[in-house]
Amino acid sequence: MLQRKQSLFLLLAAICGLLTFFFPVDTFTRGDQGFVFRTSGFFMADGAAVVDAPVRVPFHLLLGLLSALLVAIIFLYRNRQRQLRLTRVANLLTVAVMVFLLITDNSIRAYLEQGGKLATNFGPAAILPSLMIIFTLMAERGIRKDEALVRSMDRLR
Repeated sequence: MLQRKQSLFLLLAAICGLLTFFFPVDTFTRGDQGFVFRTSGFFMADGAAVVDAPVRVPFHLLLGLLSALLVAIIFLYRNRQRQLRLTRVANLLTVAVMVFLLITDNSIRAYLEQGGKLATNFGPAAILPSLMIIFTLMAERGIRKDEALVRSMDRLR
């Protein structure tokens, strides 16, 4: 039963996780200098990596694995309990990645503010993990509804 609503929500969550590779999390401007924080690292506006402030958490790997997990959960439709459990785990991991992303962004901002006044603009990759959380919660709700429907049908037999 791949055509269920929760399969679509899990797929949308996985797509949101993959889209974080293509968009910046935050862009910083300090005077004439531009900086970009992406899930793959911290870069100057011209694409050169900033070696003074490396990103210690490999967000691109975590979000890639999380997206792969969400796609794999879609194919566990025969075992709804396992699907529900893994959906909750994926949701918790997404929350953890989002928290570490914000902590890293704040530390980069504090590092750059030492050199002068700083202007920041959040990018789409800062919002996409929250969309992942919403989509996984909607998928979890659909899985629970399916499980309740199956249990009610078993009572009628």
